[in-house]
Order: sequence, then C-alpha cells, then structure tokens
Amino acid sequence: MLPILIAIALSAAPQQPDKQLVVTISTSELRGGIVSEVTWDGGLLLMQGVFAEPGGELKAQYFVVPAERITLEKRDTQPSESLKYWQMKSSRLSPTGLGRITSKSDTKMPQFGIGTLDRRIADAHTMGGTQTKSILRLGSLVILERDGPEPYDGETWSWSPPELNRIAYVDGKGDLWTATAEGRQPSRLMRGDFTLPAWSPDGRIIAVAERKDGGQRWEISVIHLPTTLSTPR
Repeated sequence: MLPILIAIALSAAPQQPDKQLVVTISTSELRGGIVSEVTWDGGLLLMQGVFAEPGGELKAQYFVVPAERITLEKRDTQPSESLKYWQMKSSRLSPTGLGRITSKSDTKMPQFGIGTLDRRIADAHTMGGTQTKSILRLGSLVILERDGPEPYDGETWSWSPPELNRIAYVDGKGDLWTATAEGRQPSRLMRGDFTLPAWSPDGRIIAVAERKDGGQRWEISVIHLPTTLSTPR
C-alpha cells in the first residue's frame, strides 16, 4: 500500500466548484499498482495504493509529502485518523443514520442471436461468459449503475461531515454528484472520469482521483465547494 499525505491550503469558498490538481502519482511510484483509497487525516490528504510482489504478496508502503516540500518521505504505518476516516467514508450507513446504501447485481447471459438454451450457453462461454450489471442505491436514488463487478465499499461514494448530511458519489460515467444523505436532491457537481471521492472533515473540499494514460499515472485533485454545499443545511 502506498499513501501520500498532502496539506491543502484553504481559501474563501468559491461561488462555483473549483478543481485544483494537487499531485500526480506515476506508475513507478505505485510500483505497478493502483490508487485504492483516498482518505483524510485531519487536514491532510492521504492516497493509498496497492501493489503486489512478484510472488503475489501484498506489501505496505507509505509516503508523505509535507506542505512545503515536493519530495516523497517514506513512512512505515498508516495514520490511525486516516483509517477511522475510511471506516466512516465506506460505511453503507450515513453518519446521521438517515441514509443507507443498498446494492444489487443482475447477471444474465448475453444475447448472441436466436437459438436453443444449449446454444446460448455455448455462445456465452465462447464470447466471455455472462454479463453482470451492478447497481448501488441510496433510498430510491440510483447513485451508480455499471457493467462488471460491484465496487468495493467506499470506492465510489463518501459521506459528508454529519452536520452537512450529504453524500458525494461518482456515477457509472465517472461524473461527480452530491445528494442529501437520504438520497434526495441529486446534483451533478462536475463531469469527469473520477473515482474514490473523499469529503474533507471540515466539509469544504471533496478530493477525487483520476486514472490517466491507462493507469500510467494518477492525478489527485481537490474540488473546493461553494458555500451552498459546505455549510449545514
């Protein structure tokens, strides 16, 4: 695992969402792995990557970027506040207890033409097997619908601080949305190809990751929220 800590300077709340690139992580820094978590450690942003050793064993590795420096500093352990944040962010129950995320997977054989069941099974095997659609809901609101396996908890959503009673989530296209914790008033915040949203503990920022060049690099950005989203409802 590979986390990087970055201090984010705050300014006055913008009138519209304002995206700021804070770090680019190369595949060599990730040791061929991927960014798997974005969390907060108080006012510091932490990115955690996963990579595998040649024998398949997963190893932990941590790097810190102090605010005034640009070089990476190795760390051996993950901060406890970051772990607590991930547990809150990835919970299927909102911090206020007012919203709960549910999931459903729909698996079926693809239609390759008219034929018997035996023929369809044979065609499905030849063409790559069955097709699975994963759906995440918050109340009656569909927050994610995509083909493929169900995302792991917290991969595509993040709860706001309790006093804001909101959720940030990434839909199947990669666009970033917000809604109330009960799944009402959905609003697209920004179009993109985002993943791993992380709402800051002070409520003023949502961090996101973007995979670039087929995974050769990852960009981590912060989106400064307008006052309508960063103040209690």
